[in-house]
Amino acid sequence: MVVAGSPGEQLSAYLTRLAAALDVPLVPLAELSGPAEVARLAAFDGWVTTADEEWARPQLLGRAELLLQVELEAAGFAGRVRRTLRRIRSEARAPDLGWVASAPFEHPGLEIVRLPDADAADRWLRELA
Repeated sequence: MVVAGSPGEQLSAYLTRLAAALDVPLVPLAELSGPAEVARLAAFDGWVTTADEEWARPQLLGRAELLLQVELEAAGFAGRVRRTLRRIRSEARAPDLGWVASAPFEHPGLEIVRLPDADAADRWLRELA
């Protein structure tokens, strides 16, 4: 499973919970040293990772069964303020997740689940258990 979302503590915690619920390893993309390690990961059955790096997406999405797009930012005014402030600061720009929309065309058969807020993400995770 490949997860697309804004990096941060909330996503890291969600990834940990997701991997535990699926009983598969969580393999942070940042811990892989390059294309050869990504290829080795993709060859295994059962894993959770992100696709932050464009160069890694073709291999990961080619083997993934599911692409999960999750927005974990708190709903409401406070969440919007935090998200806006994060986008303003140059060192913490929100990632461009536009690539998620093209994934079904590049990888036919890849299931995509979009979870628009933290509540939906929690409900979906509970349904896995």
